[in-house]
Amino acid sequence: MRLLRYFPYEPRPHQLEVLRKVQDGVRRWNICLHAPTGFGKTPVILSALLPYAEEGIKILWAVRTGNETDRPVEELKAIVERKGVSAFGLSYRGKRDMCLLAREFGEELDHSDVSYLCSAERSRCVYYRRFKKLFDPAPFLERGPLLYSEVFEICRGLLICPYYAQRALVEYADLVALSYNYVIDPRLEWSMKTLVSFKDCILVVDEAHNLQNVNLASDTITLGTLRRAFKEAQDKRAREVAKLVKHVEAKALEILKRLGDEEDTTFNPEDLVPEGSIEVLEEAREVGEQIRKERLRRRQRPRSSLYHLATFLLSALELSGTRGIAFIAEREGSNLKLTVWDMRAADVLAGRWAQFRRVVFCSGTLEPIDAFAEVVGLSNYLGIRVPNIYRRDKVRVYIVKGLTTRGEELSEGMARAYVRAIALMLKKVKCNTAVFTASYRVQEGLVEAGLLDELEELGYVAFMERKGMSGQEARRMLEEFKSTASDGRGVLIAPMGGRFAEGADFPGEELKAVFLAGIPFEKPTVKTRLYVSYYEEVYGRERGRMYAYVLPALRRAAQALGRAVRSPDDEAVLVLGDERYLRYAGLLPDYVREWATVVAAEELDLIRVPWS
Repeated sequence: MRLLRYFPYEPRPHQLEVLRKVQDGVRRWNICLHAPTGFGKTPVILSALLPYAEEGIKILWAVRTGNETDRPVEELKAIVERKGVSAFGLSYRGKRDMCLLAREFGEELDHSDVSYLCSAERSRCVYYRRFKKLFDPAPFLERGPLLYSEVFEICRGLLICPYYAQRALVEYADLVALSYNYVIDPRLEWSMKTLVSFKDCILVVDEAHNLQNVNLASDTITLGTLRRAFKEAQDKRAREVAKLVKHVEAKALEILKRLGDEEDTTFNPEDLVPEGSIEVLEEAREVGEQIRKERLRRRQRPRSSLYHLATFLLSALELSGTRGIAFIAEREGSNLKLTVWDMRAADVLAGRWAQFRRVVFCSGTLEPIDAFAEVVGLSNYLGIRVPNIYRRDKVRVYIVKGLTTRGEELSEGMARAYVRAIALMLKKVKCNTAVFTASYRVQEGLVEAGLLDELEELGYVAFMERKGMSGQEARRMLEEFKSTASDGRGVLIAPMGGRFAEGADFPGEELKAVFLAGIPFEKPTVKTRLYVSYYEEVYGRERGRMYAYVLPALRRAAQALGRAVRSPDDEAVLVLGDERYLRYAGLLPDYVREWATVVAAEELDLIRVPWS
């Protein structure tokens, strides 16, 4: 059977049906595939598209972050090994992950640092010169599909540049898995366009619901940026530049004084700088560039706050007055963040999709598909919806009456009611549980109401995400939480929309129960009101509010619930702790719409759990 030519597993319900629809549909349309977590959308889509690779069409598989690029390549490895077909692919990463020269620096370099290092040192770089002289694709191609780490290790052994080796390997690849930015950001697309013709590619956009949050023109500076920039200008005796930076800092401090903690407002970039300051800003950028070169020569991180400030202000002045661009000032404690914020997802993205032969969008939270398509500027598409794949006897869903996070502040009484409800649930489920909150504000309210004390009294260990937590801290805490799975006494506390509620994976016993404390609507800040207003202007009042405010919140809630249901055989208890979920049940996953039982907050100790 042709459908099974590439599919490497025993088919589960709906998989061959969807494979056929994608394979046939992509000849005429773009595809929007809504498939629940655990359906197996990666091998299904890959198996559907590989016949096109035989015709010389490349598959570009775009993911939200670099860490996710390995997944499609791992599935291609399974196809090659199990089906005996010949195919090559690789996970493509940026210079920060692939530069051997950058590893020689003693401090951590970010993407812009490594890009600058490469452009400045390439002609002298021993690894690049050896690549130009010695690169041979054979040792790579004979290994079959390669993860970026495998490309890196082969290159390190050969002492050739991994970044340029992977670029050379794109020519031979049927599949290239890469970050969104390489295909949707006009500032970065040249990197891939110089290697392949997009018209000869089928683009797959994984976790496509994130496209609405694309902010291509965004940038941020802080008071720290301004103070470091002033010192750099003083050190370089650039008096006019230093004077300008001091003027901008004074204007920023005026804004700060008008804001309470965590408040925000808009600002006009033309109010930050005196009239006729363009030449001074360009001088500031030149001085900043000199600083970057000098730091590089001293083998230090090639960074300049003065360069960053100048590019930020020049860009902000150029974008001033552009529809869909906002300028936001936010207070965080004693600090001020100034942000250029790009809200134009549909406007920016609409022109991207026509560059490719076809585009396949997929996610577990793509519904309503028509709304998604409109927000990302998509036309000429076929919507494919996979029904509920979970088992009712294994997934219990409850919506709680008597609890809500409605309003700007969580009252003491409501916070205590939430703590009691969470405690009742935990007494019943006796397993690793996540309490995903509507916001950090709600999380803090629950802690103040005694949540941590209650967990300790019940014998649970709390693991709580904090603002500003580093990636390393987060990974360590996640590992510690997962290690409690054997006795089921861990409780993860984190906001919906955060790193644990969407990006983390918890197979099997690692997470079996989820409590949603509220609905993660955005706080009604100036920034939120501007976003909703812009969408209402573009799509009309009713649809605009739905697209900008309601659907993003419900997608965050659905993603959080999905942490505990990762496969059709998973057992889970899911508690939606806000009575407003009843109003929005039609916009939530099938298993909520079809199976949710309404329960009073004080009756959560009476719920049924699959494993009892």
